[in-house]
Amino acid sequence: MGNPTISWYDDNAEQLASRYDQADASALHGLLAKWIPSGSSVLEIGCGSGRDAFFLASLGCTVTALDGSESMIAEARKKLSAQEAANVSFQTALFPLPDDHPLLSRKFNALTAIAVLMHIPDTELFPFACQVKSFLEDGGIFFCSFCCGERREKDERLYVDREPGEVQLLFERLGFRLLAREETKDGLGRDLLWTSMVFSSPNRRT
Repeated sequence: MGNPTISWYDDNAEQLASRYDQADASALHGLLAKWIPSGSSVLEIGCGSGRDAFFLASLGCTVTALDGSESMIAEARKKLSAQEAANVSFQTALFPLPDDHPLLSRKFNALTAIAVLMHIPDTELFPFACQVKSFLEDGGIFFCSFCCGERREKDERLYVDREPGEVQLLFERLGFRLLAREETKDGLGRDLLWTSMVFSSPNRRT
């Protein structure tokens, strides 16, 4: 994401965190529970308020939650209980990561990118997808959710209207296999359709 996008999230973090936490996430969380096994190690890109990281932790997952906005990370940490701290860690990080970033040496069972792909410039989408692949164990799960259609909110964020077919083709070219695709209504009641896609990462041993 570009600096104007991060700056906008930094400037509006408290309001946004409250807004995200009030959204109806039942459909999204139902899909996460279906596709990410309990006990998984999960890397969450774009964790925002921490809402989904806390949900994954409630399933018994260990979550490394990242966001490019330091202010959003601060809002998420405010809600981190002592019990959750054992299963959720927050870090500020902007994707794609630089080549020398220490996280790039780690592997995870699953990776999530919820409301992230719309904020990634076209020039950075392929490097982003390559890093997703590098983070996942053989057969690991990549879960992404993004909205389709014109965004009526006018602000400084970069917004790219990603087509599901475009996203599917990109990850299939990297060897991923599409497991599921679901469309859900917007949890805040906006006139937006969200597409969630679940991919299985390639098995590099075959």
